[in-house]
Amino acid sequence: MTESEGRWWIWGAWLTIGVGVVGFGIVLFTLYGINLGPISHEHAAWSSFGSLLSGFFMVASTGATVATLLFLAHQNKQIQKTNTEQQRVTNAQLAAMNFEQYVNHRRFFMERLNELQAMFGNTFVFENRDALYNKVFPKNTPTNLEFKAEVVTDSKSQNYLGALNLHLSVLRDYAKSPGRTDENGRWLMGKLINLSEALDLRMVNEVEEGDLEFKGKRTPVNIYGADEFVMVATAIYDSFMFYTGNDKAERLLFPMGRSANDSLMEYFLGRKEYPEIVKVLKPLPGLETLERIYFELREISTDHFDCLEPIYARFLKIFSSTAGVQELRDGVFFVELLKEGRSCTADALARSKKGDDDYDKLKELNDDFELLISIN
Repeated sequence: MTESEGRWWIWGAWLTIGVGVVGFGIVLFTLYGINLGPISHEHAAWSSFGSLLSGFFMVASTGATVATLLFLAHQNKQIQKTNTEQQRVTNAQLAAMNFEQYVNHRRFFMERLNELQAMFGNTFVFENRDALYNKVFPKNTPTNLEFKAEVVTDSKSQNYLGALNLHLSVLRDYAKSPGRTDENGRWLMGKLINLSEALDLRMVNEVEEGDLEFKGKRTPVNIYGADEFVMVATAIYDSFMFYTGNDKAERLLFPMGRSANDSLMEYFLGRKEYPEIVKVLKPLPGLETLERIYFELREISTDHFDCLEPIYARFLKIFSSTAGVQELRDGVFFVELLKEGRSCTADALARSKKGDDDYDKLKELNDDFELLISIN
């Protein structure tokens, strides 16, 4: 029933009740006048007439009460209808507000991702931003918005932020006592790739020596700069923590340093198995030979240390960071390094005799430097 129909219905009910009461009164008093005659001066007649009036007014009062109840019922129904409509409008306004806040929240998150990319020279991009937002804020939808997100590290209910926290915690523990062995290199490579895959970064910069490729995708991990990647990952994680209302990650008390780089270099040096899954990109010719020379210099006895110390110190500096290795792209720098290495090994050879423990190693190292010079 529409509002206008309801209004006409209540007025009709009032009119019907009013006409009925008036009609009843006319009939009642008419019959009373016909049967009892003109106005009487007797007390009993007036008492009877008073009783008649009392009964009539009781009927009239009942009719008025019924009409009032009908009006109040109609009014209450209209109020409920108005409240329902107001609630519907309010809900629609709240839904629109929530959706707008959700859109703005996502937009600010995407802008923060742009800032992180710019912070590190736009060397990478976040591969799937929408999926990343949903992983950081799994409860957010266009109809529900939460500005805080929990960091759940429990294995049974671990969430995305909890997984990142555990990846970084494992590397922090490793930094306290890093090792330089083949197995350490394999373990460390796996942990760095796990963290890289969790961040879902795609590299867009120029390929650099030492970049690690996993399943055909170039990762932000470089075997000559493990600490550099962990620094980037920690900055991204801290940004997520700030945006979700959590505390920043615990800092590395000590960097993983050269031990981590050496472990990764030694693990990949000469390993060719499963290249379709994981491999190190080394576009610079002769780089693997330099790595092998670097490790073999350590095996030479201390008797020749004074001769080999200058070239070994340079190798230490070069392989301590990605920037150091990139210096090898400078042809002049590279040839000068090789000539110094040839000179140092030649001096050590001059002090050795055939049959000495290190003579064959020194001869091999000197030949390697000669070969590299000839092809550069």
